[in-house]
Amino acid sequence: MGFTVRLARPDDVAHIVPWTTDTFEWGDYVPDRLPIWLDDDASAVLVCSDEDDLPLAVSHAVMLSPNEGWIEAARVHPDHRRAGMGVAMNRAGVEWARDRGGRVMRLATEASNEAARLQVTKLGYRKVSSWVYASMKVDPGHRGHERHRLRPAPGPDAEAAWLSWVGSDLALGGRELIALGWQWRTARPVDVVSAASRGEFFQSPAGWVIADMPQEDWLRSLWVATGPDDILGLLDGLIDLAASREATEVTIKLPNLPWTAEALTRVGGTPKEVLVYSLAI
Repeated sequence: MGFTVRLARPDDVAHIVPWTTDTFEWGDYVPDRLPIWLDDDASAVLVCSDEDDLPLAVSHAVMLSPNEGWIEAARVHPDHRRAGMGVAMNRAGVEWARDRGGRVMRLATEASNEAARLQVTKLGYRKVSSWVYASMKVDPGHRGHERHRLRPAPGPDAEAAWLSWVGSDLALGGRELIALGWQWRTARPVDVVSAASRGEFFQSPAGWVIADMPQEDWLRSLWVATGPDDILGLLDGLIDLAASREATEVTIKLPNLPWTAEALTRVGGTPKEVLVYSLAI
């Protein structure tokens, strides 16, 4: 069957939602994000449409910086898989990013998703970093050790935090990337300064962390500066912060090092691995 790759339109949403609602055991984020993506001038929703112009596949491309593109949310209608649509959308996303000044395109996939890993490798992507993450329910009664409790860090501390991080194993293992939710781009000193201005930059004797609450009951880490001797204290402080903000869930992402995975396990998480791939464009 032939298909055409084009930009999505608002009227495509109703056709895409039915086959992107139950992609995973927990559901899927695509139906909720589609209207937001379509309104974002810095991103492109790509679809593969059939001869009747109905969408049978969808993906999302976005510029995370002037030269860094990201592609995600590739979904294909269950009745039309293995027809080359995923490859076609990826190539279209790369072209879209290149036309906007992109020099690199990145994506991520679960390490356990062998099919996706094989596909992106065939497309020329190479693995650049491995991350571990854990999402945990927060005990509202959790109280971290007083020494570990995170407090808002002032803007002037941003430089010290950056210098501590940029030469660390975390920066090296994560290829100096920052995790913006489930998107990764190169970290910059201004990320720390901006987080401080938003009240999302925290410190304790165990290190520094950028954390936000995209939902009122969910706290997540975006960037962490610490070391193997202090990681448990910082995670204790992060969970304490989540409890103090009345979050019911905390998600922690860290570059995959022997001591980061072990630390997540020791604070009650079940670490999962996600791989970030990169393509020079």
